[in-house]
Amino acid sequence: MEKDTEKMEEEYKVIKGKSPTLSKRNILFIAVAFLVVVLFYFLPIPEGLSNNGKMMIGILLMGGILWITEPIPLAVTGLLIIIIQPILGIMPAGDVFSSFGNQAVFFLIGAFILAGALEKHGLHKRIALKFLSFFEKNPKLFTFGIMISCAFLSFIMPEHGVAAMFLPIVISILIAMKITPRKSNFGIVSMLSIAYGCSIGSLGTLIGGARNPLTIGMLSDIGYSVSFFDWMTYSMPIVFISLPLVWLILHISFPIEIKNIASAKTEINRQVSRSGKMGRYELTVLCIVVLTIILWIFVSSPTYFSLAVIAILGSILLFFTGCITWKDVEQRVPWGIILLYGGAITLGIGMQKTGAGSWIAHRLFDVTGNNPYLVIFGLIILTVLLTNIMSNVGAVAILLPIGLAIATEVPGVSPLLASMLIALSGGLAFIFIIATPGNAIAYSSGYFSSRDLLKAGVVANIACIGVIFLVAIIYWKGVLNL
Repeated sequence: MEKDTEKMEEEYKVIKGKSPTLSKRNILFIAVAFLVVVLFYFLPIPEGLSNNGKMMIGILLMGGILWITEPIPLAVTGLLIIIIQPILGIMPAGDVFSSFGNQAVFFLIGAFILAGALEKHGLHKRIALKFLSFFEKNPKLFTFGIMISCAFLSFIMPEHGVAAMFLPIVISILIAMKITPRKSNFGIVSMLSIAYGCSIGSLGTLIGGARNPLTIGMLSDIGYSVSFFDWMTYSMPIVFISLPLVWLILHISFPIEIKNIASAKTEINRQVSRSGKMGRYELTVLCIVVLTIILWIFVSSPTYFSLAVIAILGSILLFFTGCITWKDVEQRVPWGIILLYGGAITLGIGMQKTGAGSWIAHRLFDVTGNNPYLVIFGLIILTVLLTNIMSNVGAVAILLPIGLAIATEVPGVSPLLASMLIALSGGLAFIFIIATPGNAIAYSSGYFSSRDLLKAGVVANIACIGVIFLVAIIYWKGVLNL
């Protein structure tokens, strides 16, 4: 499984055109990003904005350019955002670096360690196969089973890990069924079900995507506490509505030609039987993960027993029981995401403290006015557009400070509502291969083309935009009073 994951990651790098050396194109993007900061240094200060606020907008644009074009790793851009603020005298170094100690960072570290233990002992694969065994009666039900299984696992581990784990399982089933890549709608729908199931499932809990703890971290900085259960209360209606809706869109876009999946059933049963009985370490990891989730949902509090404390507690229990070693953590925890996350938090705090976010919000009012429904719809559309051309975390990091500033000015739009709109819309990266690792990993199978992804993704995005908008104005505002 570890080799499969490494292979998928390598193919993902190839797809995105990454290179260990700086190309002329990458040098150009880096130069443009820094030129923006220099330009803002010499620009006159706009009315209603401080000089530090002006420079924070320049840093925001610089970060956006680097996160979208990726001439350097996303994590390095996060580090650059951290150090450039004290270098330019915008915020003291102590204040900037202390932001990196936000407890949401440690929640993310703990969640990654728990996911690493699931992967090390193959527990995630066993769960996936068990889920698929319930959906082996007919082809349509089977593809829905793939989507449901990916979504469920994305509740308890990062979405890109779920995609990398599911790909070899589904490929082995398609090979057993003699499905030809790019010539079968069944193959296309099966692979897109992996990508879209992971993306939609990542909305459900704080573990599914790094943008989720980033959001609660920024909310915590302004006095809003969101528990693990609170997040699920807000997000699960979107997940439950979007999953069957997107599955239906896939089948309308690509009517499947397969009528019998007896060979798929045989392959699933073979892989399940090969797994054998659960060992001691698997049972221990399962118990610790279940205990951690129970504590997150029912026991967590924003002060002493926070989400981060529980995540680290669960991680430590894995070490005490011998289920994981530090070498495992070094290999499986994506430390680059942690650094990217830290940079995003400091960007948000800088935008708030310098008043840059509020100033941008006022400029947006000229377009949307104070109509809360236009503002809600505008935030969803802007986030979906941005998240389809850059990193989910980067898109959310750029828009959260702006959304929080808008919330302080528009009656009927609270900071919590604006943040949830941006965070959940940030997971709807359905259109392009480079939009999310899940899309790229599924694409690497060769069973669908970029045109297939675009064809289904545009319709799926439009449908999910409508879902979030309706949930926001009916459920969140009407029932939850966000």
